[in-house]
Amino acid sequence: MEKTGIRAAVNVLIVAMTVAALLMMFFWRYGTLLDSGIEGFKYFTVLSNVFGGGTALVWLLLTAGGVKGKALRALELLKYAAAVCLGLTFLTVMVFLGPIYGYFSMFVSANFFFHLMTPMAAMAEFVLLNRQKISLKHSFLAMTPMAAYLVFYVIFNLVMGRGEDPFEYDWYGFLLWGWPVGIVIAVVITLATFGISALLRLLNGRVNARFCSASDSLPLIDNQYHT
Repeated sequence: MEKTGIRAAVNVLIVAMTVAALLMMFFWRYGTLLDSGIEGFKYFTVLSNVFGGGTALVWLLLTAGGVKGKALRALELLKYAAAVCLGLTFLTVMVFLGPIYGYFSMFVSANFFFHLMTPMAAMAEFVLLNRQKISLKHSFLAMTPMAAYLVFYVIFNLVMGRGEDPFEYDWYGFLLWGWPVGIVIAVVITLATFGISALLRLLNGRVNARFCSASDSLPLIDNQYHT
């Protein structure tokens, strides 16, 4: 199967896993940090998965229509940003939430797709199959969804204050130890997101370098994506 066919299959899988996870979230709530129904959309995990599934669906529709040029480059940048967001979800679960809440609850029901399968598929797709060159400035732009969510989270907690339940508004528990620690956590999240963004870009660049050396007939699309 040629690269386009493989990538199409991966994107179909991402869309299917996103839909399956959302259905589980609405009708079979089981797992930590997973609210049923519309409440679940307060979590970056759910939003990043919807972003990833949405961009995968758009990629399928537009590539089927023969999208090219600037529209294709913009689409690939969205795919990159989605992979970064899902990478952050995966990393947060593995190094922060998993040790606190237990890995079993992090990988059951909808969380199996939200926390593990969809993030891995999205990151692997970008690293192995993206043929657009991504510049350093786009590594920063790929952090925009995370930054927007972080700003919302801070403002929401400043406005709402502390509820009777400490997790009522601070559902991730970042402020359990006060705002100074919360700010440190926010900085760590920002640095981690940039690290993920840079790492995915680096790995994709190395894959593309090998790909080009093996096939001069399929060069990278350079244009404005090169630093």
